[in-house]
Amino acid sequence: MRFLLLGHFEIHRPDGGLLAVTRIKHRQLLALLLLDAPHAVSTDRCIATLWGEQAPASARRNLQTYVADLRKGLTCSGVAIETVPGGYRVTDVADRLDLSAFESKRSEAAMAASARDDAAAVRTLRDALVLWRGSALQDLADSSEALRNAALQLNERRMAAVSDYAAGCVRLGAYEEAIDQLRLAVTWAPLREDLRAQLMLALHKSGRRADALLAYHECRAAMVERIGVGPSQTLTTLYDRILMEDQSL
Repeated sequence: MRFLLLGHFEIHRPDGGLLAVTRIKHRQLLALLLLDAPHAVSTDRCIATLWGEQAPASARRNLQTYVADLRKGLTCSGVAIETVPGGYRVTDVADRLDLSAFESKRSEAAMAASARDDAAAVRTLRDALVLWRGSALQDLADSSEALRNAALQLNERRMAAVSDYAAGCVRLGAYEEAIDQLRLAVTWAPLREDLRAQLMLALHKSGRRADALLAYHECRAAMVERIGVGPSQTLTTLYDRILMEDQSL
């Protein structure tokens, strides 16, 4: 059984099919427990995630019912939901969770980068990024403020991995690999100037100066449309240096 959070929330059975968890409260609760696995999640935090400030008087009793339902559904999964003082936790899930695999690969890549082994770091980060199937908790993020905040944090980790991957590719001279990943990244996060800067540099270094300049104008248009201001001076300075064919780049 595999539990996937990096995209739509899905549970994959060993036979390749999906385990259906259809009720929204069940899905919210299980996702919350998986996000913090193997650590415990307090009862109060579970209630806040499921109901926000509109928790009914029966919230604790309802929560106990949801936990019991999930335990029945996960009977054959090898994963357990334990009751601990003040809350609940999921056990035996680390090697079944895409988030755990992603973080493990990021740590492995960081160690390789520290050892100046860019090839190993890039290879490992590529494997980490393949685990993503869309925005984190794509079908649940808008159902709860707590899950929305968790999804935003996960998506930031994804962008950080993209940035590290692209930087490693550029150091190796693998500009097209960096460009492909960065083009995807700026569609997910169009206001991230750090990713735009990396894209512009990768394009420039690959000999595609006109495309690098166009990437700046695309960024400017997106920012003006969405937040009413243009790029920062840092990005504008990079644009000017590329325009003037600054050899130090």
